[in-house]
Amino acid sequence: MSKHIFLFTMILALAAYQPVLAQETNELNLRLSRDWGYSSGSGKIQGLFTLTASSPENLERVVFYIDDQIIGEATESPFRYQFDTDNYPLGVHTIMATGVTSDGREVISNQYRQEFVTAEVGWQTAAKIALPLLGIVFGIMLLTYLVPALFGRGKRQALAPGTSRNYGVLGGAVCPKCSRPFALHAYGLNLITGKYDRCPYCGKWSMVRHTPIEVLRAAEAAELVNAQGMPAITDTSNEEELRKQLDDSRFRDL
Repeated sequence: MSKHIFLFTMILALAAYQPVLAQETNELNLRLSRDWGYSSGSGKIQGLFTLTASSPENLERVVFYIDDQIIGEATESPFRYQFDTDNYPLGVHTIMATGVTSDGREVISNQYRQEFVTAEVGWQTAAKIALPLLGIVFGIMLLTYLVPALFGRGKRQALAPGTSRNYGVLGGAVCPKCSRPFALHAYGLNLITGKYDRCPYCGKWSMVRHTPIEVLRAAEAAELVNAQGMPAITDTSNEEELRKQLDDSRFRDL
């Protein structure tokens, strides 16, 4: 008899415990995302943010809270609410949501503990990150000019017109100033519209594009023709074809 009483007592205890366990489970998934502003990654935020609630599938209504104050609600999917931290007092706040399902159950979300800060704090933190990056960029641009001088590349190279070049793995380009083909340099600055590089023959910096090898070879032949002072050919010629290829190469991507 005592065994039966013990088992019956345990069943009643488990039955009473199950509802409590269900209430403590966060069935509502709440996500905080930044739309515009500052987020330190360690809990400090400022600006415009969106709360998004999801799960369970039969969710019908969601109420959003900052601390114990209702800030908004959503009655259809996606269950979202946008808020601005500047509309609330500075300091640490608890963000959460509650939902109601189609069968009348109330579900509770996970919580966020966030510190609302001023816009000045966000700008100061962003400046601490951006200024070193800008320094690195300007440093690279400065080295682009200093490296050629330090390694003797600031001098002009003397190369006989028409000499065949080895353009290496980076390829070559035709200088828009002197029309001589040259191998692209590793120290050249890669930009969106091309590569800012220095011609070793005329010594001038200019924006150039990677040029196909057949155009480079044609440019080698053309500089020999120009150096020998040969008369220009008026009809369809190799020189005209070279000029056409050079013009077309300006519009090809690197």
